[in-house]
Amino acid sequence: MKYLKLFIIGATALFIVMLGLSLMIPSKVIVSRAINLNPGSDSVLNEVADLDRWYKWYPGFDQVKLENIKTENGRVVAGKANGISLKVDNFNDSIVTVQMQKSDRPVMASWKLIRYAYSDSLTLHNIMEFDLQWYPWEKLSGLLFEKSYGPVMEKGLLNLKNGR
Repeated sequence: MKYLKLFIIGATALFIVMLGLSLMIPSKVIVSRAINLNPGSDSVLNEVADLDRWYKWYPGFDQVKLENIKTENGRVVAGKANGISLKVDNFNDSIVTVQMQKSDRPVMASWKLIRYAYSDSLTLHNIMEFDLQWYPWEKLSGLLFEKSYGPVMEKGLLNLKNGR
C-alpha cells in the first residue's frame, strides 16, 4: 500500500510538471525551409498547385495513389492520399496554400515565391503550420516536428529546384 501511494503521488507530480512545461510551449508550431532558384523558375508553383504532379517532387508521394480527386482549370486541386485530405486553398503567381487534414485540426502548408528586384535568383519558401491542443504529450511532441518534417521539406524543395 505504501508503494502504491508513493507511485500515485509521483505520477501526479510528474503530470503537473509536464503540464507546467507544456504551458510554456506555444500552441502553434511553424516549420520553415527555403531554397534559392534560378530566375527562370517562376513556373515552379504550377508543380505545387497541381496535386497530380506531387509524385514528381514531394518525398514519398510517388508511392501513394491520389483518390477522390477534384479538378479545376486542368489542375487537381483536391484529393485524398493515405487517409489525408489535401485541398489547394490559394494559388496565384507568388503563393500556393494547401490544407492537409487527417484529424479535426488541419495542417496548413504554403509555398511562397519571393522575387528580388536586383537579384539573379528567386527564393521558394515552404512553411508548415501546426495547431496543437493543450495536452502535454501533444505540445511536447511538437518540439520534434522540426526534426521530422524539416528534412522532408528540404528534400521536396531540392526536388523542385532540380525539376524532378
